[in-house]
Amino acid sequence: MATTITLPPAYSFERNRLLAVDPIRRRALERLYQRREAVKNLISALEEYQRTRAARLERCVAPDAIPTSLSGFSRLRI
Repeated sequence: MATTITLPPAYSFERNRLLAVDPIRRRALERLYQRREAVKNLISALEEYQRTRAARLERCVAPDAIPTSLSGFSRLRI
């Protein structure tokens, strides 16, 4: 849905004002693209952190696997 703007006659104040707004909008758009890229990078880093953390936690011993007493261990040694 493109909007067309008809420019006023050349050398008018209104035309110069409209043309001056274009670079401002272009710079604002560039900043938004940069911010979007930064957010994309942050999200990727967080996802990678979560993947590596989950992998590390899988290698850990579950707390319920640790015996609460050594009675089973001492029976095995006898």
